[in-house]
Amino acid sequence: MAKLPMKSRLVQLLYQQKEAWDYELIGKLLSEYGKNSDYWKWMARFWMTELSCGGIFNIVDAKADDGSRFAKGKVLYRYSISDFGKSRVEELLEA
Repeated sequence: MAKLPMKSRLVQLLYQQKEAWDYELIGKLLSEYGKNSDYWKWMARFWMTELSCGGIFNIVDAKADDGSRFAKGKVLYRYSISDFGKSRVEELLEA
């Protein structure tokens, strides 16, 4: 079975988990796809920003990174999936 595109899998992961920190989702995503470079880490963070701006993800919490996740002083976000996001995932799963 073919894997979903990484951005789609990111949405599916949050749909399954209901709520998660960005670093939790990114760690799982990169592990599943065998990626470990900074390029993919920052690309996944970019996708999460896009998904949030598009109304698929909601930001439910934020805190400053102490340097143990991405980089000291960067903002970490906790996301939930919006009702709109849930409906999009359910539509895609039916197809």
